[in-house]
Amino acid sequence: MQGKTQVMIGSQDVGIWQRFAGVVDSKDLSLVPFRSIGEAVDGLARNDVLLIFCGNQLADGSYEDLLEAAKKVNSRARIVVTGLDADQFDALGFCRARELGAYDVLRKSYGIKDLEWILICALRDEMGARATAA
Repeated sequence: MQGKTQVMIGSQDVGIWQRFAGVVDSKDLSLVPFRSIGEAVDGLARNDVLLIFCGNQLADGSYEDLLEAAKKVNSRARIVVTGLDADQFDALGFCRARELGAYDVLRKSYGIKDLEWILICALRDEMGARATAA
C-alpha cells in the first residue's frame, strides 16, 4: 500500500509548522520534519515527496547544499526556501535561489497563507504533470 504524499519541513520555527499541519492534513498529505540535509536526502529520492520547505540554515549545511543534493538524486520534489533574513532577501538573493533550483522563496515574514498558496500551486502543478504523462 502506498503511503500519503509527503511535505517535508526543515525549520527552526516550530510554531508555523504546527499551524501548517492542519492545512497539509486537510489535503490528505503527511508532514515530515527534518533537521539536516542528510535526513532530507532520504526523502529527496522518494517519489512521494511533493514539497520540501527548507530554512536558510540546517544542522549540516544551507539551503544551497540541499538544492545541490536534490540535483544529484534527480529529485522531483519542489524545494521552497523559507525565512531568509530581510537584509539577505533582495532581488539577487531570490534569483540565486531560483537559479539553484528552488521552486519558490519566502521572506522571513511569511505566514500561513503564503505556505498554503505554495501548497496549492504545487498540487496543481503535480496534477498537470500527471495528466501530461498519461
